[in-house]
Amino acid sequence: MQNHTSNIYKHSMKLERRTASLYVQNTGCQQCSPGYGWGPGVRSHFLLHHVVGGRGVFTCRGHRYELVAGDTFLIYPNTTIHYCADGESPWEYVWVGFSGLDAGGYVGQTDFTPEEPVLRGGEEGELRALMEAVYQSCGTAPWESLEMTARLYSLLSYLVRTARRKTALKGETPDCAQLAAEYMIHHYEEPITVEGLAAYASVSHSSLYRRFVKRFQISPKRFLLEYRIERACALLESTGCSIQEISNSVGFEDPFYFSRAFKDVKGVSPRQYAARCRAAGEKGGDAGGGGAAD
Repeated sequence: MQNHTSNIYKHSMKLERRTASLYVQNTGCQQCSPGYGWGPGVRSHFLLHHVVGGRGVFTCRGHRYELVAGDTFLIYPNTTIHYCADGESPWEYVWVGFSGLDAGGYVGQTDFTPEEPVLRGGEEGELRALMEAVYQSCGTAPWESLEMTARLYSLLSYLVRTARRKTALKGETPDCAQLAAEYMIHHYEEPITVEGLAAYASVSHSSLYRRFVKRFQISPKRFLLEYRIERACALLESTGCSIQEISNSVGFEDPFYFSRAFKDVKGVSPRQYAARCRAAGEKGGDAGGGGAAD
C-alpha cells in the first residue's frame, strides 16, 4: 500500500441492501495526521480496521486498547467507540465496513467478541493482504462489485479458519446427525450412501445411525427418501416434467423404483398426485370467477 500522507482514500456503498446475505458497506485506507480521531460515536454496521503502521488508541466499552502495526480491531454496530492516532507516530490503517443478514453469524465464528474486539497481530501477513484486496477491487462496474463481495467472503473465511476459539469452547463437537441431514438436503439429487455420510461426518456408520435416529426419530436412509419425495411433490405441483425427468431430478436412477417409493410415502402414485394437483388448481380457478365471457 502506498504511503499517503494525511489523505483519505475510500469508497462507500451507501445504498442499503437489507436482504443481502453479505456485502461491503465501505472500504479504504488512510494515513492519519497526528492526533486525528473519530468519535465518540456509533456505526450502523461492522467496521474492521487493520493497522499497517504507526500507533493509535481504540476505546470501546470502557476499555482502552493501545494498538500498533499488525493489530486489528472490529467495531460492532450500534456500539459507542472512539479511536485516535498517536500524536508522534500516527497510524495508517486499511478498513472494510460490511453488513448483511449473515454478517453477525460469520463474525460470531471468529476470535472477535463484543467484549474483546481486538486481535493482536505481531507481524503483518495474510490478513492485511486480504483487506487490501477488498479495497483494491472496489469500483462501479458490476464485475467489480461481485469481486469485492467475493474478497469479503475470503477475508471472513480467513478469520473463521484461523480462529483460536474451538468448538469445544462452545460445548460439544459438531453434531454429526445435523451435518448428515444438511448434506442430504443440499445434495439430494446426487448418489448418497450412509457410508458416505458417515465418512463426511467423520464418524462410524453405526454411530451416525444411532445419533441420527436419536436426533430426528428416523433413519438417515428414510430421511433421504422422504426428502426426495417432498422435492418430487414440489416438481409435480409446479412443472409439467415427465415422471422420468422428475425421478432423475430428485436422485432416483430408476423411475419404477421412484414410483414405488413415492406411493409408499404418499399413498398414491406420482401420476395420481399430479392429477390431484391439476384438479385442485382447475377447481380453484373456477371458484375465482372473472373468466372471459362467452
